[in-house]
Order: sequence, then C-alpha cells, then structure tokens
Amino acid sequence: MRATYAAGAAVASLALWLAACGGSSTADISVLPQDTKENVARVLWQTKYDESKIPADVLQKLYSQKNLPDARGARTQKWLDDLMAHPDSCAPNYSERYQALKKYTGSLSGQQAYAVNLLLGSDSSRGYQEIPSSIQFSFPADDAPQNQYQVGWHFFVGSAFAQDGEEYGVQMMFWHYAMLPPAMAKAAGLTDQENQALEMHLAISRADGRHYRTKPYVVTGTTGLVQFSEAPFHYAQGKNYMRSRQTGSLFPIDLRAWGQDEAGSKPVDIGLNIGLSQTKGYVLNGDQGLSPACGGVGTLYYSVPNLRITEGSWLEVDGKKVQLASGKFWYDHQYGTGMLPSGSPRSPLLRAATHLEELEKGADPGGWDWLMLQFDDNTEMGLAALHTKENAKFYRQTGPNPPGTMTAPVKGLFIDEDSKTREIKGQLEVSQWTRSTISYPPYDVTHTWYPNHVKLVFDENSKLPAQRRVVHMEPIVKNGQQGWFAMGLQYSEGAVYLKNAQGEKVGRGFLESTGYADGNAQMLKLAGIPATPEMLNLLEPRTLSKEQVASCAALVIENKAALDQELLQCKGL
Repeated sequence: MRATYAAGAAVASLALWLAACGGSSTADISVLPQDTKENVARVLWQTKYDESKIPADVLQKLYSQKNLPDARGARTQKWLDDLMAHPDSCAPNYSERYQALKKYTGSLSGQQAYAVNLLLGSDSSRGYQEIPSSIQFSFPADDAPQNQYQVGWHFFVGSAFAQDGEEYGVQMMFWHYAMLPPAMAKAAGLTDQENQALEMHLAISRADGRHYRTKPYVVTGTTGLVQFSEAPFHYAQGKNYMRSRQTGSLFPIDLRAWGQDEAGSKPVDIGLNIGLSQTKGYVLNGDQGLSPACGGVGTLYYSVPNLRITEGSWLEVDGKKVQLASGKFWYDHQYGTGMLPSGSPRSPLLRAATHLEELEKGADPGGWDWLMLQFDDNTEMGLAALHTKENAKFYRQTGPNPPGTMTAPVKGLFIDEDSKTREIKGQLEVSQWTRSTISYPPYDVTHTWYPNHVKLVFDENSKLPAQRRVVHMEPIVKNGQQGWFAMGLQYSEGAVYLKNAQGEKVGRGFLESTGYADGNAQMLKLAGIPATPEMLNLLEPRTLSKEQVASCAALVIENKAALDQELLQCKGL
C-alpha cells in the first residue's frame, strides 16, 4: 500500500478517477511494482515515490492496462513462445532456456522484462529492423531515436572546468531498448515509443576527488515518461532531457539531469544543466557508419567531437552548484540489432557459416574497450579494442591480485583540426588495473578488475605526428569509475588525462570498458529469477547440435559462391 494513499478514501478516489479515464480497476492499485515506483520517482526528481506530486496524465499511464505487470508478462511470454515455435535454422537451440524463463515471466515489472530480454539467445535479433549493407545518413533526422532497431543510445561525455578552477568528468547517456520486435509490439497495441525501455546514465567525477554515479534509472514507454519530438529535437525521460535549441540542427543542445549517488554512507545529489555548441562536423565510424554490418546485424555509428560548453552551464554535486567556465564534450549516436544479446545473421547461409566457425574456433567473448581522446591542439581520436579469445584470461577476473599486463590491437579514427579523418591502428597496453568494490541495492559488488591506466602506441603507417605516437590515459580519480546498466551488466566509464611519452598533459579523454564482469547472476536477480546453478548453466553459450552441424555444413559447401557474395556485403568488420 502506498503511503500517499494509505487512507481508504484516497484510494477509492483514485480508483474512481482512473476508471473514469479508462484506466485500471481498484484491484490494479496494489500491483505497481516497487522497482517501477522507485524508477518513476527518480526520473521525476523525487527522493521518494509520492503520487500526490505525479501529473495526472502520467498516473493514468502508470495504471493503464498495458503498463501493468500481468499484461507485460503476457507479452513477454508470447515472445518466448514465438521464439520456440519458429527457431532459426543453423543456430543453437534455446528452447530449454526459454521454457525455464517462462516459469518466471507471467507477471513482470518494466525493469524485470528488460532484464529478461538480455537473457535471450542469438535468435532474439529476429523481427527487428535489419542493418543495411550501405546507408546515407541525413542529419539531424538520424539523430532521432531509431526505435525500429533493437537497441540504441545517445551518449555525451566530456571534461568541464569550473570558474573556480575545479575540473570534472561528466557522462550523460540515454540508452533505449525495444522490448519486442516492432510488428509484435504493434499487434499488442503498443506504439514504437511505448515499446521502449529507456534508461539514463549520469555520472560526475571531481578531479583528485571521487566518482559520483546514479543508479541507472529505467522506465518503459508505457509509463508515459518517455517522450520524443522533432523540430527541434527533444528527448525526455521524465524531467531529464536532451533538447536542441533550434530546428534543423541537433546543436546547440541543452542537457538536463538529476539523480542521487547511493554508493556511500548517505545519498549524494548530483545534477547538470549543460549547453553544448558544435565546432566540428559529424564523423562516421567503422565503414562509413557501418560498425559493423553483416547479415542484417550490427550497428550504425557516428560521432561529433569537440563540442564546447556554452555560457550559463553548471553542475551540482552534494548540494553545491558549480558554474562552468569551459569544457569539451563528445557525442556518440549508435544503434543496431543483434548486439545485446549477440544476434545471429538473418541470412540462413551466413548464420550457418557463423555458427560453424564458432563451433570450430570458439565464440568471441564480447565486450570492448572504447577510448575517446581530445587533445589540446583541437585534434581527436575515437578508438576501440574489441575483446578477443586470446585475451580471455583478463576478463571476469575477481581475485585478490590484478591480472597482469594485457595488450590488444586498437583501431579507429584520427580527426585533424579541419575535421578530416583517417584510419589509425596501434596497440593498447594495460598494466595498471582497478578493482570494482562499489554496490548499492539491488546491484551487488562484483570485485571485477578493470583497466585503469592505458598506454597507446600507434603504428608508423598511421602517419601521426611524432608527439601522438605514444599516449598515456590516466584516470582523474583514484577510486574507479564503474556503474551498471539497468538490466544488470556492469561497465567502467570515466574521464582521463592524456599524457605524452614525457608525462606532460596534452588533453582529456574518456575510457570505457565493458564485458569484464560476469553479469548473469545480476541479470537474473533483476529479472526476478533465482540464480540457481541450473539456471546459470542454461545461460551458458550454446552450440549447434551434431545433426545441425552436418546439415549446415552441407548448406555452406553447396552454396559457397553465394556465401562469398554475401560476405562481400559485410562492412566494418
């Protein structure tokens, strides 16, 4: 029973109002899950859930039939039934996993259903918008949330300098996930926007101080708290928003957000009100924005570097409002299908070849290190080092000692003063690690080791200036910069100093590391499912059966010429 409506008269009054508005019955009043209340409160900037302060139109959505747990559970189970009834050819069979998930998914909160989606198999990429083999971007139209794809995000990170000289690292991201394939959502009476789960990530690091990060606040579109409109761009999660100042361009843009860091002995309020103006053009990552695209799965990905903080911007940390004097930010928009979970190509022939190769050589572990570098001379780098089987011993490490020195190939783009780009390659070296010891309910401590100090050494063929051939990335804080996604995956994301080979500061950047922590138990917990040994075993990677190996190998052999042609259409690998 909610404290706001403890009195019977108040409950009856709300029930009558909802009924008059076409909402839920009196029985529905007791079924709004606790995690939903907490997330709704936070995105409306409440420290505690208080319905007396929630707008009437939002209350109506919260208690509408499509937002209630039983209806969401029914939609999830229909998706599971469809996956079992129509399995992908030449792909692992997940029926046993899906049958087990069905036992726990009859009634789900929005966050629970979101976590369930990340427990699905590679066949769950079916039915979403497929990644094309070529694309012509149109801005700012493509800055809009691309809700037909499975997942996408709008991501801003950067370094800010206060008028009093203090330095801060800042992250704000909206991450959206389509809970059902679009056609299935439409059949269930959901709009594309109602079909989304939208989570916000908000973090502020004070140089030589500590890293503050809110929980990942997540609400589904059926709550009425996810809003988007164009001309100008306006993307909102409750009171948090990203809003363009004019029609016809994403920039200048205003970012507004609030939340609480709950990792310490007491909650700490953090917030931002930052304006960003554009100084450079859009940068297409991968192969002209395909990063990658193969058989309909992959991502579309572009960036805008060297965004400048505008006058009047400020940060809030623990009740102190800090006026900002300057700063540089970076914008990423990436979206796609078959990324989380890792998806199978939609082409049966490519699917057969992919899973046969995984059976022979083993699947790649997933995860990456992403590196953003913005130098003081107005040049930038955007780099990535994808995780590999060869470096498996450095992932999921939770012992008392750091895992040693890791090296990995890294590649990406160098952006010169005039916004011209060229591909660069080099080597990433991690010899210093930091251990994640933070936790706050319902997110459990992982004790995972993450990269802390990164050294980059670039190939001579990259044709970089001599002073850029070696770059060190060192965090601006000493206590780690880890956080979670609302479905249970942990990652590290934080501001770094850029130093040259002589140890001199030459810029600022951000280091992101994903796929280092084992998230299965946490995802099960957030989905409301016991993390039993049997359930955890069902989440282990699956391979083709003996019968599938024979038939799929025959398919590949008989259609080798066609397979070669399809592989030629793969981009950004």
